[in-house]
Amino acid sequence: MRIGVAMVATALTGCGSGWAGRAPAEPGDEAAQTAGEPFVAELAVGSFHTCARLRGGTIRCWGMGASGQLGDGAAAQRARPVVVAGIDDAVQVAAEGDRSCAVRADGSVWCWGFNAVPEIEEEVRRGRALAQPVAGWREVRQLALGFDHDCAVVGDGSVVCRGQGTRGALGDGGLMAIGPVTVVRLEAVEEVAVGYAFSCARTTAGEVLCWGWNEYGQCGEPSGRDHLTPNRVPGVAGAVALTAGFDHACALLADGTAMCWGGDTFGQRGDGGEATVGPAAPVVDLRDAVELAAGQYRTTALLLDGTARGWGREWGRERALWPECAEPREHVSVAAPTERRQAPPEPYCPVPTPMPLTGASQVVVGQLHACVRTDDGRALCWGSNAYGGLGDGGVTDRAQPTPVAW
Repeated sequence: MRIGVAMVATALTGCGSGWAGRAPAEPGDEAAQTAGEPFVAELAVGSFHTCARLRGGTIRCWGMGASGQLGDGAAAQRARPVVVAGIDDAVQVAAEGDRSCAVRADGSVWCWGFNAVPEIEEEVRRGRALAQPVAGWREVRQLALGFDHDCAVVGDGSVVCRGQGTRGALGDGGLMAIGPVTVVRLEAVEEVAVGYAFSCARTTAGEVLCWGWNEYGQCGEPSGRDHLTPNRVPGVAGAVALTAGFDHACALLADGTAMCWGGDTFGQRGDGGEATVGPAAPVVDLRDAVELAAGQYRTTALLLDGTARGWGREWGRERALWPECAEPREHVSVAAPTERRQAPPEPYCPVPTPMPLTGASQVVVGQLHACVRTDDGRALCWGSNAYGGLGDGGVTDRAQPTPVAW
């Protein structure tokens, strides 16, 4: 699911729940500084591609496009942004893995790329290089994409989910792979976030409820028992934003602090502990946060002053995301006995660490790259450029944010 300007997750990629906090910029904000450069209102990142919703409602995407996730009809890799065909009134853009989606002004949802959930009604799950309407999504106010299922807040404040319902991820009390279905005993919802086989919702009262896979406490309690219907997360009150990674979730509180719960194999909870399972606990030394973004096994927070903090898993063996981590640790995964070898250690940071980033309004992190939206509507990316994910027109990796070449 989400190092910087001179970053902040799902991502993995982002899990599709994307960032949570301040509302994206909308028409009327200050124009971008560079003449002719479009004003970016919102960013979304998949595994190896990025999409930007521009002021006015159009969307442009760049990076890996083999599954059609760029939406230009070509199903090809692009090193510079291309226009998503047929979308000119988007109010939200979302991405996860090898697919992308847009919520349009009429509340409908259109998606393109690999049909994993499946979110497009097709007999065969395959990539679509052009945006297609998703049957069953109506009056959508906010959309969250996940690995195996998606959820949306709809007009009356209820939550609708579709996809794989195993382990109770759809919240309808069953285990079937069906949808769309309405999550039971849930109303007055402001926001929904989706992880792997579990989901969470934030109500207007500031409560957080989760359902689905609970092996690592993703539903907010450590019993390990899955929840087929929403379960209130104990200890979380006054939540103003919500985000979820692969096996953990976090809530931003009104006072600028945050609480996370669930898995912690790579320190993604940010509480500094070493337990791999845990109930909701405060993120240590985090203050003045205005946004949170969780992706896979990492979490990031944008602060009121436009700087950022990040914690959790790195991109790989190198310390690229959290170079200033004061407590670097390594996760060692032991392979199956038959292989008789040990996987290389992976670095992670268990507590928030400063990132060289200023003037940010949003940051998103994919598998190998990251991008930031600045206060003046610009987009900059850094990290691996192997798939054109930086959008600068080249193939050179960047250690510092580099402007997207429009």
